[in-house]
Amino acid sequence: MNEHQHTRLLPIQGAYNVRDLGGYTTKNHRRVKWGKVFRSGDLNQLTEQDISLLNQIGLKTYIDFRSKKERSVAIDKEADSVEQSIWMPIDAGDMSDMANFDLKRVPTIMPEVYEIIIKHSQDVYKELFRILQADSFTPLLFHCSAGKDRTGIAAALFLSSLNVEREIIMEDYLLSAEYLKGKYDYFTTLYPALAPLSTVDSTYLQAAFDVIDSEFGGVNQYLTYNLGVDIEKMKDLYTE
Repeated sequence: MNEHQHTRLLPIQGAYNVRDLGGYTTKNHRRVKWGKVFRSGDLNQLTEQDISLLNQIGLKTYIDFRSKKERSVAIDKEADSVEQSIWMPIDAGDMSDMANFDLKRVPTIMPEVYEIIIKHSQDVYKELFRILQADSFTPLLFHCSAGKDRTGIAAALFLSSLNVEREIIMEDYLLSAEYLKGKYDYFTTLYPALAPLSTVDSTYLQAAFDVIDSEFGGVNQYLTYNLGVDIEKMKDLYTE
């Protein structure tokens, strides 16, 4: 691995919120491996220097959760090392649709979106874990537009499968508030009341966990029976 292996936020100039999910301690005192699984926002403005860094990492796989519309206006730039780019859309509404929302609904929109994703995007996350468990696709990066919601849930499920404490998972999720600063300034200036939609809040991810706990019997049950995850295999592959 290169000198960035222990850097959570990668020094990427042309994309927001590009970070390594390694380094977190699990409940059984193991550590998530660095340099295996990354998360980010859209990758359409990567610089040559950015691509060089991703090549150094040896990134093999892109997984893109964006809709067809989102992809068409912001086409990913791929590192030379990328062997496959896999499109696995989760339709959760993009920021351009948000302007049409009823302002009175703003406080409840995002928790509702997270609940819907947990209930109705299981096929996508099941496929993500199938790819992760295949072990020939890493280093791997998954992303959406902001890298906060669809990607945030994916990261939370990934870390949950490795037995990372929920409090730590929430801390990782909330880093997006810091790492997305500036990305949606044009939007929040035009529509200040919609600012909560452009960031993260603990209540959003908590809504996802609440549904998992109340309707699916907890995260291990959800991972095992709904997403087809072999938790022991995930720990073997991604912790040390």
